[in-house]
Amino acid sequence: MGEKPTKTPDWNLERWKAVRDLIAGWYGDDRPDSELVPELVEGLCGWMDAAQREVVEQLFAGWRAMYPKLADVAVDLDPPAVSVIDHAHRVELKAKPAFTLTHPSGEVEVIRLRTGSGGTSQAEAAVLHQEKAPGTFFVDAFVAAGSAEEIADPVDRPAIVERLVAAAGEPGPRRLIPGVHCFSCSSAPRCGQYPPAEGGRVFNSTRSLMVSKTLLDWVDVCQRRVAWDRLHQLPKDRDDEMELGGRLATGLLFHRTAAAAIGVEDPEPILAAAMRESSPSEASELRRLWDNHVRLWDEEGRPELRSTELWAGFTLMAPGIRVDSRGRSHEEPVAVTFVGALDATGREADGTPMVVEHRTGAGGDHGHLEAELYAVSAASLIGSRSGSPPERVAVHLHHLRPEDPHCERRVFERDDLASALASFGRVAGVMAGWHPVDSLSPPFQVGPWCGSCHHRRRCERFR
Repeated sequence: MGEKPTKTPDWNLERWKAVRDLIAGWYGDDRPDSELVPELVEGLCGWMDAAQREVVEQLFAGWRAMYPKLADVAVDLDPPAVSVIDHAHRVELKAKPAFTLTHPSGEVEVIRLRTGSGGTSQAEAAVLHQEKAPGTFFVDAFVAAGSAEEIADPVDRPAIVERLVAAAGEPGPRRLIPGVHCFSCSSAPRCGQYPPAEGGRVFNSTRSLMVSKTLLDWVDVCQRRVAWDRLHQLPKDRDDEMELGGRLATGLLFHRTAAAAIGVEDPEPILAAAMRESSPSEASELRRLWDNHVRLWDEEGRPELRSTELWAGFTLMAPGIRVDSRGRSHEEPVAVTFVGALDATGREADGTPMVVEHRTGAGGDHGHLEAELYAVSAASLIGSRSGSPPERVAVHLHHLRPEDPHCERRVFERDDLASALASFGRVAGVMAGWHPVDSLSPPFQVGPWCGSCHHRRRCERFR
């Protein structure tokens, strides 16, 4: 394996850089592809393992099919960033294209290279279109799918730019807004929302991993699946677009609606708005789930509500692997952060901190270590903010789907929290031990679960 930067790769970024460099090298050399492409791939991606190289080669092939070499098209491989400068606020907003193609007609195609499925945001599009020259088209090139989409000019562009300038010019620290974006943030173990459960600090140089409650189910089944999702960030099979079934879609709608309606003095307008946007059957089911929630909430004495949809978690340090620039690996602590969204938090009548999880599925079983995740997350967050961990935490699993809804309540005392933390420590040790550069090193296990795995096809090629 060739040389590798000392930092653990951000694989999405590494693949983007590799594809961009491959495109630049390809346009700059007139040799036939049969000779040129293997040389470029080896020179720029030689340090990658076979699975990562396959991804990059497929992305590069998508570009070559979309934008072949044409003598009458001028290619700019290093176009300047498009920027908006506000001197009054001392703010400059930038959006960087990857390449520019100038066609014989004079039209200019300004291309943003996309190696995933996400396109240019409305904020970036507003910056791009701020001083658009005639005959210029901004395009997202989705090389994984082999398609290109024009980046539309947002209808509220001036307002977007104004908000961006105002936000960029705000003095002092920004307000912390946790959410699903935390999974792509390298600072998540250090921001305070997911504190070290056993104290201490997580340094800027510490390698980190994030894991959700959903993936906890898979660590003991197939480590490769979790490692490919969270550490190596390998893309899912392209045909793995899951269509939401009726019950799942209604359950997700309920969670969104409940997050806005719980604790509001009059939740009916919020519920009515959600029902109007649903089919009659979905609206009926949404109403039934809500009524069951109210029934359980009343039976529990309407506990004191603190928050809804609170992203919480905790971080554990475990011995792991770091790879230096010469490809040598050595042991170094890794921060493993466990994260979950707590549907509702509050206090029971006696002051015991409580976490409520809304179960809207048909099955009664909860996930592996799920209740433990809620309890330890709540205890860690309370301890980090108050300086004193709670004596106990109650977890309420509200089963809302049955005709007779019920609450499965578990109380975690100090000893229970310590035992749960030890279980998470074992999981953290497994994840920290995965090699950060070699995606084929985490072990896999073949079984009936492979049929529904979103990495099945790639995994089968590299067993």
